[in-house]
Amino acid sequence: MESEKQEKQQPKKGKRILKKLGKTTFIVAVSLLTIAVGAAGVGLGAVQAFTKDEKIRTKADFEETLANFSSDSYVYFGDKDKTEVEKMHRKDSRELIKSSKEVSKHLLDALFATEDREFYQHSGFVPKAILRATWQSAIGMDDASGGSTLTQQLVKREILKNPEKSYQRKAKELIDANRIEKYYSKEEILVSYLNSVFLGNGANNKLLYGFKVGAYGLFNKDIDKLTLPEAAYLVGMVQSPNRYNPNNPAKEADEAIKLGTKRMQLVLKNMLTVNKITQKEYDEAIKADISKSFVSEEELNEEGGMENYPYIMTAVQKEAVDILKDIDKEKNPDRGWKDKQYNDYVRSGGFKIYTTIDKKMYDEMDKAASKIKYNSKSIKGLKKGKQTEQIGAVMVDQKTGEVLSFVGGTDFKKNQKDHAFTARNQPGSAMKPILAYGPALDKGIISPSSIVVDEPLAKRGSSGYYDGSKGPITTTYALEWSRNVPAVKIYRDVLRKLGQGGLFDGYVKKMGIDIIQKDRPVDSLVLGGASVGYTVEEMTGAYSMFANDGVYNETHIIREIRDKDDNIIYQYKPNPVRVFETNTARQLTSMLRGVVTSGTGKTIGNGTGGYNVAGKTGTTTSYFDLWFVGYTPEVTMGVWSGYDYNAIGDQHLAKEAWVKLFKAAAAARPDLIKKGSSFPSGSSRYVQYESGTPVDSDTPSSGTQTNPNTNSNTNTNNQKKEKQQQTPTPQQPPRNNGQKPPGGDKINPEDPTKNQTQFKFGDGGE
Repeated sequence: MESEKQEKQQPKKGKRILKKLGKTTFIVAVSLLTIAVGAAGVGLGAVQAFTKDEKIRTKADFEETLANFSSDSYVYFGDKDKTEVEKMHRKDSRELIKSSKEVSKHLLDALFATEDREFYQHSGFVPKAILRATWQSAIGMDDASGGSTLTQQLVKREILKNPEKSYQRKAKELIDANRIEKYYSKEEILVSYLNSVFLGNGANNKLLYGFKVGAYGLFNKDIDKLTLPEAAYLVGMVQSPNRYNPNNPAKEADEAIKLGTKRMQLVLKNMLTVNKITQKEYDEAIKADISKSFVSEEELNEEGGMENYPYIMTAVQKEAVDILKDIDKEKNPDRGWKDKQYNDYVRSGGFKIYTTIDKKMYDEMDKAASKIKYNSKSIKGLKKGKQTEQIGAVMVDQKTGEVLSFVGGTDFKKNQKDHAFTARNQPGSAMKPILAYGPALDKGIISPSSIVVDEPLAKRGSSGYYDGSKGPITTTYALEWSRNVPAVKIYRDVLRKLGQGGLFDGYVKKMGIDIIQKDRPVDSLVLGGASVGYTVEEMTGAYSMFANDGVYNETHIIREIRDKDDNIIYQYKPNPVRVFETNTARQLTSMLRGVVTSGTGKTIGNGTGGYNVAGKTGTTTSYFDLWFVGYTPEVTMGVWSGYDYNAIGDQHLAKEAWVKLFKAAAAARPDLIKKGSSFPSGSSRYVQYESGTPVDSDTPSSGTQTNPNTNSNTNTNNQKKEKQQQTPTPQQPPRNNGQKPPGGDKINPEDPTKNQTQFKFGDGGE
């Protein structure tokens, strides 16, 4: 047993030896490096030998990060007066200082005494300080002094953004620290440092960057009003913010404060040593109970754009990052920034970002959304308490692609997920016009009055059947009542005629929707089942093409971006893309009008009253996701409702929300959304629809079979016959006074999400 125990301990001992050797190697390398740098006559040449492949940064390179970092960015509404939304930072997130004179003298004294006593004398680094800190670390001193100057720390954090311990990284740090000192004054370096330091979480769990924000988020104080113990505590957090932060969710507050207090006392001792405080001040401060100074979440008063319009600011930041990435791909491909750097740049780059958002419409829609009753429920397998049902909505001007207004969720403070532009959900049968009816009309496979047989249909690749029971019906009726079998038949025939490239690249991608390869041949895709799902913005954009006579305009929320010198660096340029022929779009609109006047979306027509609306409902299996995407001759709006996790939603919420949000928008902009305006009519023609053999050979023919065990070869050459003739009068099932036909609108196949909590999947529905 003893031998076995020794064997088990051997690897651990080996790891400790290797770790110690690695640390020693690093210490020796840094020491030699520092001696080389500090030696008279050698200068930085020896260091540059370590970094021959490293870019030598110019002032312009540093300016890109440091100067822009110190400028607030502002966002504006899209009205004629360009009303300001607010600056992109919030007081509890990243409020910047402009001068060190704004800062408490206690904090500056504590900072210099602890982090850089020779700040105003050195040229970026202090060789003897590095050697001293390296030696103290080697012998394991708990209170080892820092060897990096404020300039070095700024370089490591903001220029290199690399905490790796290697002599190559240290060499780069020393070179850049030296160069920054040549380009910038001590005041400029100090201000950048004060704004850059990370201090963990604030009392309301927002990340804190910069001492000004730290003073507010931890103590609810302006940075010039800090007491001596508070200033010392903040400075003590610099080296290890999460260790000393009482709001660290992974640490007990009492433990963090206990450790932070010990560190605070060390800072106070340093201040006494360099005569920045008297013995009396030290004695009083060391006895202070700092735990009483920390602010609670309830005590923080939030204000500003991120509080008044948080969803706008979040959506604008996301789109601005994408824009800047695209600009860099063309003009600055070697930049190599990560997402965090782009996000910081957008918030602090001094930009003026002009949006397309109509303030009056947004305010009225937001007010209407706040009055809707949302259900809450506990979700099996989720230990987060009750979850509130959410909505996401986007309203677009289809003639330009401009997002006029949107709703990101029910309550940003409780749920910061953006359900309009970011969240992806299964679209249910809202996909049917996109994947089946639209392309089929455009290619002459069907017409609005073509006859399709709604019958039991074998599923490809399985022994199951899609439930069909209405017999011969028109394609218009099939779409109005969201019958699944006709949609699957038409989808299969579109794929057969166009191929995957012809459908997904030739049509769907041009609508702003990109469908992954593995989903493309699957029947359930046309019923709304996809691996990832789609955003409300994407679905709304696709339908806006139907509304705009078949021409797609990319949806966008940013119209223009100007830099800190007021130069235009981005301006949206229209690039209209024709997807459908004009007559196709008008025929499809006529069919989708029927959804609202007599089909699954009749409550929309009844609720809006006086407005001509076309659109489509969408419901996934088990009512996990519910949609209505609709449009008038002027605007298009998509609405999704559901939970962020698998749970049965209110089957009326999406349609109810669409009506209330639409009426609020119309009341805000009657000059744009006009009551009584009509859609242009399309020319009529009749196409005899003959469903060909299925896409794969393992499935019986869909044709006109009435018995799922019988194949019916309706067209041996798999060719579609188009007949131009007077439209016949087919026998249609009764309308049932606007109610759902029995056994119609929804199927319930085997649910692949059973017992899953994290992901949702749709397969049919309205």
